[in-house]
Amino acid sequence: MVVSLSPGIVTPGEGIAVELRSSRRSLSQTIEHVSAAGNEAIMAFNGVHSIPEALRIVGYSLYAELPEAKAQPVDTMLGFQVFDLQGNCWGTVKAQPQYSLNQLLEIEDEATGETVYMPWHESLVVKINRRAKSMVIDPPAGLRDLNK
Repeated sequence: MVVSLSPGIVTPGEGIAVELRSSRRSLSQTIEHVSAAGNEAIMAFNGVHSIPEALRIVGYSLYAELPEAKAQPVDTMLGFQVFDLQGNCWGTVKAQPQYSLNQLLEIEDEATGETVYMPWHESLVVKINRRAKSMVIDPPAGLRDLNK
């Protein structure tokens, strides 16, 4: 299985127990083999050895408790202004929850008070300007409306 990981998150290693969650089910699995490259990893799970078995867990979110010693500090985006490619300001990053390996940015629009949740993924972040505390994103169509 190819697993997309949030930037700054440690890739779970072989033998680590993980939880796969969907909106309807939760499954415990153990990683049999892992090969990581960037923000993606190819993982083989114990007991999942065929395409039909793998297809049953497509779309699940991966959660793991990793030892503290292996954790890497995550670059914080708190306080950064977020703009899309058209120059529209989405707001300011107010939180960066890390409840799972799928990290989010909580962006608050100061004018309306609305919060937009955006996946923190390298394919969505076009540019980060640390000096100006701003970032440019290329969100998928409709992302902003999903949060309403």
